[in-house]
Amino acid sequence: MSIKTTRMSIDVPLKDHKRIKMLASAEGASIREFVIECIHERIYPEKAPNKKTRQAMEAARKGKVKKAKNFDDLCKQLGL
Repeated sequence: MSIKTTRMSIDVPLKDHKRIKMLASAEGASIREFVIECIHERIYPEKAPNKKTRQAMEAARKGKVKKAKNFDDLCKQLGL
């Protein structure tokens, strides 16, 4: 079963297009995939990550992650 689609055409400022292209590339996605994901986050907000999760995801993208020797060490670092 295929999902019915419709074509949309929008004009965006050149600087926005360049940024969209760069962000999509950084995620390994096409511009289409990236824009659809952005739209879904906006129109289906209940499925979007909360602020704390988005901050953790951004930190991970920047390489700011906790590194542990093993599971017990990770739990200790996380206060669990």
